[in-house]
Amino acid sequence: DTESDFDDGDSAIESVRSSTASLREDLIKEVRIHGRQYTGYMEAKYVLPMDEEERERLDFQHHIVWLSMNQKLYLAPIRHVNRALDAGCGTGIWAIDFADAHPETEVLGVDLAPVQPHNVPPNLNFEIDDLEKDWTFSRKFDYIHSQMMTGAISNWPRYVGQCFEFLESDGFLEIHDIDLVIRCDDGSMPSNSTIVRWHNYMHDAAAKAGFPLDAISHVPEMMKDAGFVDIVATPIKWPINTWPKDKKFKELGKWVSENFNWGAESMCLALFTRVLGWSIEEVQVFAAQLRADLRNRRMHAYWNLYIIHGRKP
Repeated sequence: DTESDFDDGDSAIESVRSSTASLREDLIKEVRIHGRQYTGYMEAKYVLPMDEEERERLDFQHHIVWLSMNQKLYLAPIRHVNRALDAGCGTGIWAIDFADAHPETEVLGVDLAPVQPHNVPPNLNFEIDDLEKDWTFSRKFDYIHSQMMTGAISNWPRYVGQCFEFLESDGFLEIHDIDLVIRCDDGSMPSNSTIVRWHNYMHDAAAKAGFPLDAISHVPEMMKDAGFVDIVATPIKWPINTWPKDKKFKELGKWVSENFNWGAESMCLALFTRVLGWSIEEVQVFAAQLRADLRNRRMHAYWNLYIIHGRKP
């Protein structure tokens, strides 16, 4: 009985359940757009599909983050974690790995989409909630983890502020996310390349839809404003393919290229058709051109993955 193993007194779990009961019916409804499945609740809040193909890609992406961090789940100097929250847990893969590694810790994973497995460690529970609404947990956490929430959060300062509010003193917030700004240090990426135009279109559509794609670079300042101390921000290069000579980054580039080739169409499908008014055929042609750029080893481009953590005093 996993529920009894997650003892929350008057119960944050029950609080979350009661506050999200009305979401469940809408969440479980499937919305199919251009052959991809999306969550039914406020579908504009999350513009990536949530079908089996996308869940597999998200698990694959988690593995790339893990490799980027030298096969670690976190970098914050956490100790004696009684309660941990995985905010925006997605498929639940990070929460499962963390719960397995920390059997003494009560772990709660929260996400907008009900796509988590049922067979999980006994110290782990999943709940469905919209993390942009007021948080209603009755007890605080010692550690909050948030990974790849770019595109899912519209008000990042408020999100960081709620993380601060629901941490115990000396608790840590750790955020892993991509800065969706394509970079090149040697002039090998033409300004009119498809990958540059893709980023411009993505940022334009996301701004019109009401959420930023470059928020992660501002998160350290947001954390400072919220009251966090001992803030550490570590950028890790994600090459678009295997162009680097360095062995580690060449390997990362191999997997990053696969991830973005896999998600090239799904990442922009909803935004470009809903917000920019493109046809599905236009998106498919553009995605094919984007994949060609992603395979071009003469283009020495990269994104920054940020690993950021800070402590609540």
